[in-house]
Amino acid sequence: MPTSANPDWPYLFSSAENALQHLSPTHSEPKAFSPAQIAAYIDHTLLKLNATSLQITILCDEAKKFSFGAVCVRLHFVPQAVQELQAHPSIGIACVVGFHEGTQVTASKLSEAFQAIAEGATELDIVLNRTHLQASQYNDIYSELQQLRALSSTVILKLILETSQLSRQDIIKASVLAHAANFDYIKTSTGFTGRGASSDDIILMRACCIYMSSTGGNMMKVKASGGIGGYEDAKNMIELGAERIGASSGVKIVQEALVFGNKGGSLVEKKERGDGDPY
Repeated sequence: MPTSANPDWPYLFSSAENALQHLSPTHSEPKAFSPAQIAAYIDHTLLKLNATSLQITILCDEAKKFSFGAVCVRLHFVPQAVQELQAHPSIGIACVVGFHEGTQVTASKLSEAFQAIAEGATELDIVLNRTHLQASQYNDIYSELQQLRALSSTVILKLILETSQLSRQDIIKASVLAHAANFDYIKTSTGFTGRGASSDDIILMRACCIYMSSTGGNMMKVKASGGIGGYEDAKNMIELGAERIGASSGVKIVQEALVFGNKGGSLVEKKERGDGDPY
């Protein structure tokens, strides 16, 4: 873990790259998740630009009904989400920052983050400035992430990498930078650019977290988001090492978990047996 103001990034990146060549991917034993178990992993998400106040109310009602881990909304809906969920403190309130390109200046991101925290957000999903990453402006990224971390030691910070737009080497670099700045999660995607989470992304990101924890500092976690449309997708991501699932399809995931638990076998197997519509 870096201790200087200007760490030796090339050395840190190459050390991680070399270590990850020999690190076996983790994969938990396949298991069935109950609706309650899988709901706890889910950040129930609504980030559409045309989202309405009524839709946020529905989102929060669903979060209460199914006990989702968190809701994830844009900045202007944070006060409403806080009010809707004030009697349910176990449900986190996540707000996106620098969404969705991540190219805003640091002052803008800090302003968004400060306002979100002041209005009651408990988690921030912050988009990496990948333009800076691909231009090797590592100290600029590190400074930005450090300043965001300094706003609060208790708010959960997730760095959105947009993995579909990054090489393997860039994913490793971004993960190292997030860990150096003491972020809590690295997250695959915004859901607005390119493909969403892939199995390879989760395997690599989880391996990065394991390696970097061995060098000192915190043990980061992985959030899989983008393209997770049902129970099988979510289950696969969790088995590969994701500890959060970002999805707008949280209700469907939980409903499919109920079907899975009642019938046994995967949803594909259920359809092949002719057990009818799984929803």
